[in-house]
Amino acid sequence: MDSIQPETARLRRSVEWALRRAVDPATVLPMLHRLSRVAPEGTDDSVYALRHLAELLADQHPWRAALYAKRVLTVQPSDDGAWSTLALCHALLGHYRCAVGAYRRALEFAPANAAYAHNLGHLLDVALGRPSEALAWLEVAYERTGQRADVAVSFAHALGRAGRLEDARRVTERALGVGDAGVAREHAALVRWLELGAPSDAKLPALLPRRPPARAEQGFERPVANGDEAPDSRAEAPSGVLTEGDRALEAALAKGLASLPLDARQRGRARAIARDPRVTGAVCLSASALPSLAAAIAYAVVYADRVPLTQAEVAACFRVSVSALRGRFKALRGHLDLTGGGACVATDAPR
Repeated sequence: MDSIQPETARLRRSVEWALRRAVDPATVLPMLHRLSRVAPEGTDDSVYALRHLAELLADQHPWRAALYAKRVLTVQPSDDGAWSTLALCHALLGHYRCAVGAYRRALEFAPANAAYAHNLGHLLDVALGRPSEALAWLEVAYERTGQRADVAVSFAHALGRAGRLEDARRVTERALGVGDAGVAREHAALVRWLELGAPSDAKLPALLPRRPPARAEQGFERPVANGDEAPDSRAEAPSGVLTEGDRALEAALAKGLASLPLDARQRGRARAIARDPRVTGAVCLSASALPSLAAAIAYAVVYADRVPLTQAEVAACFRVSVSALRGRFKALRGHLDLTGGGACVATDAPR
């Protein structure tokens, strides 16, 4: 025991140092895994490691992250953050009823948390088709967040689906009056939907993670055999001809774009970026690089158009980590003239 205590203290200090400096999670995760194994079960250091493992793995490996969150809850059943992380994992996996239950538990211990109320209400409305039940939670979130744009969209959508069209129009018009260019397009689509009487068959942006397809189709980053990078065939390809790497990148991009609320023009721009030699010519198109590059291309459009999506939300659609998207996006900005969405470069996942 005496030899364990100095090691756990050293590991904890190293992790805290890395997290304060926003070090790449790929660097922090091995330390957290080590701390979770070394620290005695149930101790503060053990819970600390498990909680951060759950949070960092939720976007890319929600099933594993859920296991870590559950281990936290066996020790601290009133940990609202662990319940929220567990709810996010269930939502990403498509287990919406379980996600609703977990958010309810999180709200039992943190009833003033507007983010929990918003996510719970939005799940009830969009995923479970219970807009009337969702309204109480969304109204609380709407008021507590100062009528924030994304919450206003969720609240107005639930109002419309519950048949309260005038209230939905009032909420939408008030949000439009704020003059936030970043959400004008989404609000305009909502206004048109309400003008049509809120038809149930209309296609509005789905702001919830979709149920993942079969594992073989999920698009997880997969290393090339033996760790060797795939050769970049672009250099010898004739101009205008799609290489195997081009097609693989476009396939990864299309898979993620299917879950994002972007219009046809924005999707076309994303595909154009994917064929831009300034972008792809500077990246070795290995199998493991494709999903994160596709996510960064999609986020480039989100950033430029001020679409109200966080890096975490975009990353989840491509099944990559936030840090992988962030690194690729940073490189993209060096090759493209991107302006706009500073307010959208948030990296927090829904809580």
